Amino acid sequence: MEREKLITEIIQRQHQLMYAMGRDESMVWMELNLTIAQLKSLLFIYFEGTTNFIKLATALGVTPPNVTGIINRLVEQELVTREENPEDRRTFILRATETGKALIEGLRESGINRMAVILGQLSTEELITLDLGLAALVRTVEDNREQKPYERD
Repeated sequence: MEREKLITEIIQRQHQLMYAMGRDESMVWMELNLTIAQLKSLLFIYFEGTTNFIKLATALGVTPPNVTGIINRLVEQELVTREENPEDRRTFILRATETGKALIEGLRESGINRMAVILGQLSTEELITLDLGLAALVRTVEDNREQKPYERD
């Protein structure tokens, strides 16, 4: 099979997989009482560990004042804390609370559990082949971190 055609087929299979998995997981996400902006903010704060309004605003592509309302609602829901920065009293440190962390980890765990069920239905040979392919993909992604995702040789 020609290389470009194989790449196209792999991308189509990835799309099919994500669509099928998304259908099953969508109800978990739909039950969240968060807007997209709030969820994005919580995810960013969670993965950063700690951050501030400026970094969050930059990540979201908005101005810091736009982040204030989002953070206020996350604080009200006890998903994020906003603490004075002892090094600069004009800024605040944002951090996910234990409740916020549990929410994100629960979403991740739900996906992991669903994938474990699916993978459990594959043969050992299929699992080995999949593991080799995914290991190569991860290695390539890590080797090309500096390259833009849309750039290819």
